[in-house]
Amino acid sequence: MRTERWVRIVGIALGVLSWFSVNAFADVSPGDVIDKSNWEKAEGLLPESVLNWVKKGDFILTIGKLNYDPYDFVPEAIIRNWETNKGKYALDETDNIVDALTGQQPDFVEGWPFPGVDMNDPKAAYKIMYNRVFYGHNLGATDTPFNGVWVGRGGYEREVKAAYLGHPMHGFPGTRGLENPQQMEKYSIIRIMSPVDISGTNVLTWRFLGDKEDMTYSYVPAIRRVRRMSPANRSDAFIGTDMCVDDSFGFDGKITSVDWKIIGIRETLGPFLSEDPQQIVQNEKGEWVSTSTIKPIVYGWEKERWTGAPWAPTNLLWVKRKLIGLEITPRDPYYNYGIQQLWLDARFQFTATYKIINDRAGNYWKTVLLCTSGFQSADQKMRFMQAPMYLAVDDRIDHATIVRTISPQAVCRWFCVQNLNMYSISGFQKLCK
Repeated sequence: MRTERWVRIVGIALGVLSWFSVNAFADVSPGDVIDKSNWEKAEGLLPESVLNWVKKGDFILTIGKLNYDPYDFVPEAIIRNWETNKGKYALDETDNIVDALTGQQPDFVEGWPFPGVDMNDPKAAYKIMYNRVFYGHNLGATDTPFNGVWVGRGGYEREVKAAYLGHPMHGFPGTRGLENPQQMEKYSIIRIMSPVDISGTNVLTWRFLGDKEDMTYSYVPAIRRVRRMSPANRSDAFIGTDMCVDDSFGFDGKITSVDWKIIGIRETLGPFLSEDPQQIVQNEKGEWVSTSTIKPIVYGWEKERWTGAPWAPTNLLWVKRKLIGLEITPRDPYYNYGIQQLWLDARFQFTATYKIINDRAGNYWKTVLLCTSGFQSADQKMRFMQAPMYLAVDDRIDHATIVRTISPQAVCRWFCVQNLNMYSISGFQKLCK
């Protein structure tokens, strides 16, 4: 009943997408293997940069289909508030969320702020992004260990062990009623655990729901001080990787820090971890956690007799789906990136699949690819989508960074029990020391 009702609701919203043209240059079928000998079969179904990887022999794609519908993997609060949130919120002249009746900032937004986005709305791209961000908020506080791995043509180079801690103050019903006088949208902390030379480096971000810019603080062990950072630093290479902080989740900057525009819908191949969802279980605290049974991703440098790029994932499933493209234009003249494209699944719009990045002169620079997977409990009552891998390939220097976020070695937690005080300045200093 839950699934049928959800499909009916969202199917109505998707009807307005039909006026976008869909490419029909080539076609593939489950079971196909696409490599440099038959790359033409995927022409028009991949971003140009990714197609070039296949042409060069860097990537080999195994085509498949899913045994589940990602559309069913939606937090309950989004479905429960779908009808009541329709028309309840709007965007003001600076593209911030306001109450549609009063024009004032809402005290609390639960679920999705903009269910059933009208694609003819000039603010549709902004609303899609708010929904994507609030999808993550509806998974509650999170604790996500991750490894950032440097990989060059010679193979594995080095890696860092880190963790992402997040606490939403909007979206998730469990945060309703918490004191939030500054109208925080979310708190987050990135912690570096190893190697020794940068271990203990931490970054705290306060994101506000309204016009106020992010406030970001970093703790550097060498000076044992917490220092304020500029929001523009979010586009700097993060600890020497091929990614910046804003590349997380495809885009993790403040939505109003850039201009958004819909550029169309394309039938596109995107990577999934497996044809089936991965298992999550509930611990004694009531948190939902990943397990060691999650399918491991094998990369080129780990696979015997692999002749492609050392950073290429070799055992993902590439599935044909319609993606909606959003153009990102930074408003900050000091932002390192120029115009970018973010491609999201047109049906569920919860996670990004590709981010194509140009430099400030308008020349192609690099591509960020995100692998997607469903996660569910044994009784299928808890379901959501997440990205167990990010891959950033800098095609200028022929180098890549892999971010392993959910793996057999990294237990991730959602709907966490967290002490909100650690996101204060004093709590952050204590956490760092």
